[in-house]
Amino acid sequence: MSYQVLARKYRPSRFDELVGQEHVSKALIHALENNRIHHAYLFAGTRGCGKTTIARILAKCLNCEEGVSATPCEVCSSCREIADGRFVDLIEVDAASRTRVEDTRELLDNVQYAPTRGRYKVYLIDEVHMLSTHSFNALLKTLEEPPAHVKFLFATTDPQKLPVTILSRCLQFNLTELTPSQIHQHLAKLLAAENIPFEDNSLQYLGEAAKGSVRDALSLTDQAIAFSGGELTVASVTAMLGTVDRSHVTMLLRSLADGEAEPLLQLLDKVLTHSPNEAALLDETIRTLHRLAVAQIVPQREEASALQDLAGAFTPEQLQLYYDIAIRTRRDFPDVPDGRIGLEMMLLRMLLFRPDGVLTSGGGSAANEQQPSAPAAPAAAASSVQATAPAQPPPAIEAAPETPPVAEVPPWEEQPAAQQESAAAPAVQEEPVTAAPVKAEAVAAVPSPTPPSEPAAAPKAAEAPVATEPEPETTAAREEQAEAASPLANMPPADDEVALARWWEQFVQGLALQGVVNSVARSCQLKSYEGHRWQFGLHTGHQILINRERQELLQSTIRAAINQPITIEIEQDNAIDQSPDMIRAERMQAQLEAATQALQEDEVIQTLSREFGAKLDLDSITPTIYE
Repeated sequence: MSYQVLARKYRPSRFDELVGQEHVSKALIHALENNRIHHAYLFAGTRGCGKTTIARILAKCLNCEEGVSATPCEVCSSCREIADGRFVDLIEVDAASRTRVEDTRELLDNVQYAPTRGRYKVYLIDEVHMLSTHSFNALLKTLEEPPAHVKFLFATTDPQKLPVTILSRCLQFNLTELTPSQIHQHLAKLLAAENIPFEDNSLQYLGEAAKGSVRDALSLTDQAIAFSGGELTVASVTAMLGTVDRSHVTMLLRSLADGEAEPLLQLLDKVLTHSPNEAALLDETIRTLHRLAVAQIVPQREEASALQDLAGAFTPEQLQLYYDIAIRTRRDFPDVPDGRIGLEMMLLRMLLFRPDGVLTSGGGSAANEQQPSAPAAPAAAASSVQATAPAQPPPAIEAAPETPPVAEVPPWEEQPAAQQESAAAPAVQEEPVTAAPVKAEAVAAVPSPTPPSEPAAAPKAAEAPVATEPEPETTAAREEQAEAASPLANMPPADDEVALARWWEQFVQGLALQGVVNSVARSCQLKSYEGHRWQFGLHTGHQILINRERQELLQSTIRAAINQPITIEIEQDNAIDQSPDMIRAERMQAQLEAATQALQEDEVIQTLSREFGAKLDLDSITPTIYE
């Protein structure tokens, strides 16, 4: 017997054998068990995801001699003939080769006749989107009201090309692409059944190369078995696919984490000797950076991989930057004269533009150059304080001898003695200019030799009434000030909707809101309030912005602002016209009209228009201030 390829040998014959299309099989099983079978089904999805296979299983369920059920017997003549592709009442049509309207009419001429052997006459039209417009028109009436013994099963990879008149007459099922892990598990079961040894990581490469198609995965597996001589290894699979071993990328990233340029470029040369495909190495680097970023944020996604340790060698900011650099390198890769140059420049950019700013080996010098600038601010502040100190009469006489604090200069700013003398000379010349008036004023302010304690006691006596103010009056005054400062102090009555809306527009500006919650607050209009319950209106078009979590955040922010336990209610109201955004839009429009009128009445512009025929571009007028 001739060899049968894996894609045909392991084609599912029952719904429970399908991989990754549980949402479709579940719906069809329920329809068959409850006898709610539609007359037309449309299966849409990418190549190799099971469209034709599901259609054949459904045809087998409908025509099994044991009866209509979701589990065909697989042993009757109808089930065997459908599996072999020779069942007379299963008419399979390739729409790609029969696009003419004459072919469709010829097909439909036999619809009225009863099935020859089976219970139903099933029309399976593959790639149905390839039919012409006239063919679809010829199919419409029969598709909408077919005879009771006819079922239509359509399969397509491009459902957007089907007319809506066809789509509305069918039950549509969208088949999903399989993930690499699903294909990985499926291949492991098949190879175990075939007694073919394999390395587990090699199946991951095959699953990723299949790009969601089971048929492509099985075809690649057949090719890998032939290429490797019957044993699937990572080396043989990556060599066959032209991909890069992930261990090489992992080594490069570990060297990148060390921050040394020379060992990193040397390692790149060694990797390219084993994997000369620079574009594939770049693609695998992008994939690995993505997985590292995911492993940092969602560790459970990569628990079974060896990337957890490597992910800890980078900060999240570094991985995001490296990923962006790699994507930009991928975009510019066709423009570089050599792929090796592109990879080297990518790694050097990752080293030089890492978030900590400098290479590990050069961090000290850069830090030392910028470090002296930190103490300069305190020194300047001290000198400014000393310069302004004589302006205050009481401490002027005592502070004068202590004005030059030369010893407080930091050690790294010390100067030679000659420079210190030259720098100190102007200070000595300036001292009499500022100090003399201060001393004169101080002497004039003291007419007689009074003890030092008496001038100090005078301010205390002046401040005594403030300290002896009764505490109850102070507390009451503070409460009155707090009530006056509260936003609720100027809140208009609940029945004045216009004033209430204007108050809410001003109140929102003082709330510390950001993002979508801020948009919700600015889109709502405060309609009324009753006690601690505030009622808001929101347009239907903005209902998508609000949810329970955002409403609670807005409520808690308002409570903190007014220090009151209020409750807000937001209801749909298309009649509101005074929300903060609407008020702002009205203000902007008024300012725009005022600016336009001012420009049109300007004498210079009128002169230019009259003398030279100039025209004012009204669309370019923008008011300077909107608020």
